Parts: sequence; C-alpha cells; structure tokens
Amino acid sequence: MQPPPTPPEDGLEPTVAMPRVEPPPPRPHVEHGVVEPPSYGGRGQPVRVSPAVPVAAPVAGTVLPPRPVTTVPERPQYVFGNPLGYVVARFFAFVLDVALVTVFVTSLAYSLIAINPLTGLPTNTQRGFDATLAIGVAIALVYVWVAEAFVGTTIWKLAFGLHVYNPRGRMVGLGRALVRNLLRPVDLLVIGGILALLPGHRRLGDLAGGTVVARSPLRAFAPLVGWIFIIIVAGLPFVIVGPIHALAALYAFAEFVPGIIARIVLFGQTLFGLPH
Repeated sequence: MQPPPTPPEDGLEPTVAMPRVEPPPPRPHVEHGVVEPPSYGGRGQPVRVSPAVPVAAPVAGTVLPPRPVTTVPERPQYVFGNPLGYVVARFFAFVLDVALVTVFVTSLAYSLIAINPLTGLPTNTQRGFDATLAIGVAIALVYVWVAEAFVGTTIWKLAFGLHVYNPRGRMVGLGRALVRNLLRPVDLLVIGGILALLPGHRRLGDLAGGTVVARSPLRAFAPLVGWIFIIIVAGLPFVIVGPIHALAALYAFAEFVPGIIARIVLFGQTLFGLPH
C-alpha cells in the first residue's frame, strides 16, 4: 500500500494559477500648489498628464471680487501763449466784433430805412441815428452770444486765433455763452483782465459759465480765415445798397458818433460826480 502524495506547500493544486493583481498607478504628487506628473504608471507605461498646472491655494474667509478699473479722462491741454498778449487779444476781439457788426447793421439800416421804427424820426437826424445805432449794437451782442454758443468763436476771435471751449468737450451752448457774456461788464472793470492773467486764464464769466478761451484749433489758419470774413462783412454794404449809400452811411457815422461819445462822457461825469 502506497502512501498518498504529499500536497504542495502553498496548499494549492499545481495546475491552478492565481491572477496577477496590478498595483494602481501612483497619484500625481502635489507639492506647493503644483501638480507634478509621475514618470511611469502601471506596467511600465508612461502616464499622459498635462505639464505642471498651478493649483490655487485655498482661501479662508469671504472672497471679494476685484474692483473695476475706472479710467479718468485726461484733461485737455490748452495753448494760451503770452499772457499779456492773450488778455489784450481777448479784449480787442470783443470790442472789434461789436464794432464790425454794429457798423454793418447800422449802415444797412441807415441806407434802407428812412424812418427809424423805434423813434419815428428820420435816420439822418441825431436821435434817429442814435436809435438805429442802438439796434446795431443789440444785434452785434446777440451775434457774439450765438456765435460763441454754436461755433465757439467769432470773426475777430478767429483773426486773433482764439476759441471758446467747453472743458467737457462738447459745444459751448446758449446757456454757458449767455452767462459768460452777461458777466462781461463786470470783467471789463479790470477784474476780468487780472483773472485772465492768472495761471487758469479764466475771467469771472468763464468761471461762472464753465468755459475756457484758448488758441484756436485751426492754429495758424485761424487769422487767415478771420481776415477773409472781415473783408467780406466790410464789403457787403457796398454790394447790397451800392457804393453811394454805403459811403453816405459812413459819413453819417462821422457826423453823429461824436455827439454820442460826448453824451456818454457827460453821463459818466454825472454818475461819478466829476466836474463837467
């Protein structure tokens, strides 16, 4: 009788093989917020992982969104030139604008209207001419107001290379132009010239109306354009009413304006108590 065969040491049949269990691929190593891919995974195959990707560190507390970036518009740069010449140019630009339009309107009215509608007197008399001249001055002031509001300049401002700006970059508008012109009599009492000489170069009317008077954007072409308009306006009465009536109107200025000036001087002496 033979003894039974000796079983294997592992207690399994020799023909039965245990399945091989592959170890799981190693997880990516995280160090200091950076994922580092391993070189190889299971069975010696490389693991395709994207290159090192930064990982944001956890933030404790409430996370506030970033503040929106607001850009402040740059303040426009104005050119004023020599301060004294700038102030003188501003003064004479206004005076000559009023004089040019007044002479133009009064010459036409004197030549075309025999009887002044305000006084009912002939325009070739002192009182009739005074009323006609007053109409011309009123229209000239309205012209300066409207031209500055919609165009930013006038004929003589162009000739002096000046322009009225709205610092906000828009048109000056009737409101701003009206305020700066209503305060012009106050500025003419020396204070306007002093304020215009200061670094801001803004008289009282500019400060109240929110305007700035500086060099024209046309630069060197502004005086040329201004003088073209001056010649046109000065020559229009000769074209509209003819040379004879235009010269007669100019003669009326020489005849009646000295009387107007004398009365203005007399009024000033009476107002300030000066001897006549």
